[in-house]
Amino acid sequence: MLVKVPLLLSLSHPSVAFAPYSHLVGKSSLLGVKSSSYSITRNSRNLVRNEVTSIPQRSPLSSRWMTTEVDAVSDEITVDDHRYMKLEIEAAARGVGNTYPNPSVGCVLVSSVNDEIIGTGFHPRAGYPHAEVFALFEACGYVESGVESAMAVVENTKQPRMKSDASDILSDVDDLLDRYSSSDSANELFEGKLSGKEVTAYVTLEPCCHYGKTPPCALSLLRAGISRVIIGFRDPNPRVDGGGVLVLENGGVEVKIMSSDKAVAKGRLEVANAAACANTVSAFVKRISPRNSDEAALVDYDKSINGAKRSLLRTVAGRRKKEGAMKEVAWPSSYPSIDVSDESIDLADAIEELPIHHSWLERVDKALWDDELILLRLNSAVQKKKGVKFLGQRIAIELKAHVAQVIGHTCLMYRPGAPPVLDLDPEIDP
Repeated sequence: MLVKVPLLLSLSHPSVAFAPYSHLVGKSSLLGVKSSSYSITRNSRNLVRNEVTSIPQRSPLSSRWMTTEVDAVSDEITVDDHRYMKLEIEAAARGVGNTYPNPSVGCVLVSSVNDEIIGTGFHPRAGYPHAEVFALFEACGYVESGVESAMAVVENTKQPRMKSDASDILSDVDDLLDRYSSSDSANELFEGKLSGKEVTAYVTLEPCCHYGKTPPCALSLLRAGISRVIIGFRDPNPRVDGGGVLVLENGGVEVKIMSSDKAVAKGRLEVANAAACANTVSAFVKRISPRNSDEAALVDYDKSINGAKRSLLRTVAGRRKKEGAMKEVAWPSSYPSIDVSDESIDLADAIEELPIHHSWLERVDKALWDDELILLRLNSAVQKKKGVKFLGQRIAIELKAHVAQVIGHTCLMYRPGAPPVLDLDPEIDP
């Protein structure tokens, strides 16, 4: 018998699947890629930058391709801006571990009329509104607190409908999500709500510019009447990658992106805050970006793992186990499992239908980035070696990893880091 629980992520969920791309621009030096931030104002349509990079990119509100140029100069970011940026970084941290495969993002809305924070939010999990929208919900009076509303989603993920107060808030959030998912929701919910309040939006990651389950966050900010946006990190997702800035700039919004590059940034506060924003999305950036300079090999790197390389991986794993340094991630006993005593079920089909919690996938993803070679203990999910193999392969496909070995109820999984650490040359002792 297959046991299912609600609100668990299926790996076949299509809403947040991104393809890797090669034109990495605007990345923090924290990730080993040259930083390139830019500043766009309502009076500057022809952008000038110290070092121009042309970026092929899909238009944010159409299917046509265009080229954008990026200004590397970040200026006019004040001490107050940095103070509010720290608050939105703190907000983003609330979603860490619960947003896979999306990044953790925070947003703070501040009215300069009386220097008042009028809305704060963070992205609580994939399928729910992004940080900017939770902040707008609060600023426009739809919820009492954008943070508490997002936290209700997080709490429900961990303990579905267990807390009455969180359930009440979640019901309101679900109703707003239904409204926000409608065709003209950005206008209906936010049109002109913040006009005249001279509102600055502080957000850790560039607002999205593409339609998915909900309208683009950049469009919602624009409709609400936001006058200025400070961004901590440019979104490397090829569906965004500067498009969010263009939507805002074309609507007359002043946009600035911070830089962690000391040669570009205006002081240590900008370097520190930009690096902190980059850190919150580092795993997301790695997931959607090429992991080394050889893109052709990267695409089918799993197929390049031959018997000799698998042998080396097993040798490394044996050494780490002996030293007590082997990273292990276990399937929690509280998660769904497959009853292998039920002979009527098809094991392969049951594995495909088994819900896998998004927060657990995020743990595995992080462990792979940190250690490259990890051991998954899957006995709580299925107590058959064949089932462990099926489940390991399913997880590996989702995380673009390789199953190096299945022993009993454990699965040895490998994925090269960014850049790779283990040398799988059989002539070199790793």
